[in-house]
Amino acid sequence: MSNFDDKSLYSRGLEFYKKNQLDSSLNFLMRIENKDLDTLKLISQIHIKKTNFDNAKTFLSEILSLDKKNLFALNSLGDLNKIEKNFVNAEKYYLKSISLNENLISTYFNLASLYEDKGELDLAKKNYLKVIDIDDKNYAAFFNLQRLEENLITEEIIKRIDEDLRINQNLTNKNIAYGHFIMAKNYRKKNEIKKELIELSKGHKIFFNSDPINKNAVNYWLVEIPKMLNKNLQFENSDKNKIESSKIEPIFIFGIPRSGTTLVETIITSGDEKIYNAGENFILQKALQKSQLNKKLKESKDTIKIDVSFLKKNIINSYIKQFSMKTEKLKFIDRTMTNFFFSEILLELFPNAKIINCKRDNFHNLIAIYQQCLNNLPWSHDVENIKKYISIYNLKLKNLDKNYNKNILNIELKRLTEFPEETSKEIMSFCNLKWSEKVLKYYERKDLICTTASNLQIREKIYKYDSVKFLPYKEYFDNF
Repeated sequence: MSNFDDKSLYSRGLEFYKKNQLDSSLNFLMRIENKDLDTLKLISQIHIKKTNFDNAKTFLSEILSLDKKNLFALNSLGDLNKIEKNFVNAEKYYLKSISLNENLISTYFNLASLYEDKGELDLAKKNYLKVIDIDDKNYAAFFNLQRLEENLITEEIIKRIDEDLRINQNLTNKNIAYGHFIMAKNYRKKNEIKKELIELSKGHKIFFNSDPINKNAVNYWLVEIPKMLNKNLQFENSDKNKIESSKIEPIFIFGIPRSGTTLVETIITSGDEKIYNAGENFILQKALQKSQLNKKLKESKDTIKIDVSFLKKNIINSYIKQFSMKTEKLKFIDRTMTNFFFSEILLELFPNAKIINCKRDNFHNLIAIYQQCLNNLPWSHDVENIKKYISIYNLKLKNLDKNYNKNILNIELKRLTEFPEETSKEIMSFCNLKWSEKVLKYYERKDLICTTASNLQIREKIYKYDSVKFLPYKEYFDNF
């Protein structure tokens, strides 16, 4: 017999939710016998935060069964389907929301982003403009419009944004930050590099300081993870002749952001052969957390013994379940950016894995990252942190190349752009994929989906690498 009635259970659940103690919150909420809309909403939010999207969808659907016009449920289902790249369903939910309320700024914004990912750029522009019609201080929408078509951001708009930033009246931190990024690009266009860098610095600082989690995230990826993985890994029960993973031929694309990973991914998937593209999925990281390996790595002193057969059961099954793979030869692409940290583990699990290491001049890479607004990468908001990340990556891949060089193909972005056919053939051959003329005509694809900062570049022919444009930045940075 419970000591709490439904009202008390909800209060306790809400209390734990506000403390970000999600499991405890869920424990109380699931004990509620008569779950009303508020309860279902809170449960859905918890599952979304925990990235348990299937569970979230179940409860969101329950909300719609009680209230078919519930905007929270409709928009959340739109967001989840967008994350999972089910754009047909995502669009359906967004449009339903808008039909009920024509002033939903976030829905128009997300719909515009969806169309951008699909390459339907006119529809993207239309919906960003709708956002601005409702809120002319929404500089995130202006920022994205500037990315799509610079001419849409007139001198008049630039002057107004500049004035708003100086007065700083009725602007959210987010809009202030995006305003600085808009100004930065405007100065870059005029070749006023010093002013560009000042604006970038202001924008990055605001974004970084806007979320207290960012500091911990930077420490985790730039300090804790490298420290853990610098230890001596000893693999046990790794009989490569008997393991199930010998049937699996994954292609892992490694690379620092803005180094050509999206282009390489698009090239591989544009041939005649069908290959499952998992994109960025974080399956490995989730499986490692589930297996408690991260904890073991953290607690061990110098050497850690890793039971490969145990990891196989957790990780390989996670991949197979995710991709619904049932064929004899299993091929897939995984472009998850942080996989490189766990590269030795990946290669022990998948002895037939192919790793394509996308490379770019370090300094060019630094500038290309700093000019972007990559809010999902907290370390990208600081020049020194970017340098540190690049250094960690380069050292990791250098050491990996010594022991697993047969599994790795190094691809320079500059070479790929200067000799696209030759380099693309090399990539396809390395991956044991047939060459096709379609490979270099990737920009003609009607099904091309891209959710990265490269979503505009890959819809055009490969253009020659421009090293000259980085020269003016040299005087403002220490040698790197």
